[in-house]
Amino acid sequence: MRGLNKLHVGLVFSILIFLVLGYWLVKPKLPDQPPYLSFSADIDGTKAWKELLSTKQKAVKEWRLSWKNLPNGKAMLLVVVQPSGVTKADRAQLLDWVRKGNDVVLFDRNPEGWEPWGTVLAGDSGTGSTKKSTEKSTKESAKDSTKESAKDSTKESTKDSTKESTKESAKDSTKDSTKESASVSTIRVSPDYSSAGGLLTGRVDTRYRIKPGGIGRVLFEDEHGVLASRIEEGSGSITVVLTPNWMQNGTIDQESHFELIWPLFAKSWDAVWVDETHHGFGTKPGLLAVYPAWLVLASVQLGLALLLWLWLRGKRFGPVYTPRAWTVRRGDEGVHAVAAWYERLGYQHEALAHQQLFLRQLLHQRWGLSPSASALQAAEAARGRMSEAQAAQLARLLEEPPASGGSAGPRAAKQRGVSSGAFVQRTREMGEMIAYLEKE
Repeated sequence: MRGLNKLHVGLVFSILIFLVLGYWLVKPKLPDQPPYLSFSADIDGTKAWKELLSTKQKAVKEWRLSWKNLPNGKAMLLVVVQPSGVTKADRAQLLDWVRKGNDVVLFDRNPEGWEPWGTVLAGDSGTGSTKKSTEKSTKESAKDSTKESAKDSTKESTKDSTKESTKESAKDSTKDSTKESASVSTIRVSPDYSSAGGLLTGRVDTRYRIKPGGIGRVLFEDEHGVLASRIEEGSGSITVVLTPNWMQNGTIDQESHFELIWPLFAKSWDAVWVDETHHGFGTKPGLLAVYPAWLVLASVQLGLALLLWLWLRGKRFGPVYTPRAWTVRRGDEGVHAVAAWYERLGYQHEALAHQQLFLRQLLHQRWGLSPSASALQAAEAARGRMSEAQAAQLARLLEEPPASGGSAGPRAAKQRGVSSGAFVQRTREMGEMIAYLEKE
């Protein structure tokens, strides 16, 4: 018993050492994902905001298709956080979607290419700001044209390269933002935007501000300029916020970030879409894209199970051999030998009985006539299917062959049923009738 206990202790100790060494030698690492992903729990992701929003809205889902495929309807919201690779065509399609009665909230440090909003560097004003905004618009138009031409020349790009480029651009933008000023600023909030009292502060890590004097409605600003603005487009609205870092998991609970961004989502929508297409996680619509993933998976599994069942039912394990009796006919020598044997032993009557039995079986298969039916019953059944002469011939073949007379000896008794001529004639007629019924 003592040796058994030592064995158990040694086994448990060995397993623990194996697990500890395996953990330290092959330590799992979390994937390095780009920032601002709504499904990322990293400090630079936005999963905390999305989970909280899911408890307040009817439906919060990811959007991974092109903006031209946005769903038709009204009262929907699209949230875009620091996108990359947005083209002029994408912006035009998004504006058309907004005019139908939907809303967009865009978080971007420097929203280039969005015509209603012009951005200026913090501290610039007057002619200088106008000049810089003009130069910026020129650069944006050149950039958009370059993107469009690049898009036309390159029809498709792989998903991995898109992810890598998005990840690199996100890392570069993160590095640039860390270089910029991220000091705590006092935020002034519009009275009709939020009723939060007290002093609101936030860390602003962008040098750009929305150009003052535009058609947008100011939501909040700091001492350097406007940080958030909203403009009405048709039946919908577009809101631009220059502080996407406030949405991240690691900073949303710092300063007054949550109090400043949460009023943007106070309205109730039928559906809230979080854009992941411009984070490098876009997909192309296909035939199965309209069906839920669980239904597609279940259908594929059922299809595979059906194929395996059919294969199991129809599979032949081994080659298929055709019986020799199906392909080989008796030769003339065999036929003559059997005929001579029947003639020598006087078995003509037995041969005719076998032929008559086969004829009755054939009538039963073709017409459903009982094998014990009389010749008259067979003739009545045959009158509707063949001529009168053939019906009479069938009745005669089903009767006993005529007796030929002879002595009373045992050998003569075997042969007295039918003569040789009658045997040949009756066999020929029986063969013709059988051939006729087989072709029917």
